[in-house]
Amino acid sequence: MIVVLAIDALEYEKVEEYNCIHLKQLDYGKTDISEFSQPRTMVLWSSFMTGENKEEEVLSKGDKEMWNIKWDIKETFFSRFRNPIIFDLPGFNYEKKVHDRSRELLKRFFKAESTEEKKRVRDEYNRDAFAHHRKIKDRFLSSLGGNYDFVLGYFSVADVIGHLNFGNNTMMKLIYQDLDELAKNAAEKADKLMVLSDHGMEAIGEFGDHSNYGFWSTSWESNLRNPKITDFRDVILSLEVGL
Repeated sequence: MIVVLAIDALEYEKVEEYNCIHLKQLDYGKTDISEFSQPRTMVLWSSFMTGENKEEEVLSKGDKEMWNIKWDIKETFFSRFRNPIIFDLPGFNYEKKVHDRSRELLKRFFKAESTEEKKRVRDEYNRDAFAHHRKIKDRFLSSLGGNYDFVLGYFSVADVIGHLNFGNNTMMKLIYQDLDELAKNAAEKADKLMVLSDHGMEAIGEFGDHSNYGFWSTSWESNLRNPKITDFRDVILSLEVGL
């Protein structure tokens, strides 16, 4: 079974700082996303699953409509597997109402005029993000005992929480420790495990914004050096042949 942990905004420097050995695995590094003028979540995951740069096509939909994109499985490398299961991936089967809710709360936070109101909105925003994370994590871990040849779980918690709380080192460390434990659990069940982010995150005061590179790691010696996110399609499919 090939397993992919698709972690939005997993930051290379944080993985190093917190020494997340299970996220780093045997081989790891940064992903080159310099070909994208706007390294947006939907752009990058669409490009990953199709193996093609989908920036122009995704951005042409506009900021709102792009979140309605759903690639048919035949347009993705997932179709090459006998029995794949994908959890919550943007552009494939993402729970859009969760995204809409977090964007709504973000807007309310930055419009709030009082410290008390900002705190209330931030607390609600964080609760929603952690609740969604727990739900997807439970489904993902349960699937590792199933009869699947490919499992992908998308986890947005580092991105969603990071946008409002990246300067909160205690909170971010807890998130990375949780994701590290998730990688450990996945590695115990997978024949091959890949950890992949679309982009990282950099501090903007107390907040966080997307950085201009991603993170990757493999449970095998892959010898990848600054791969592009579109390269991973062929990397993963070569594993299918080798298993």
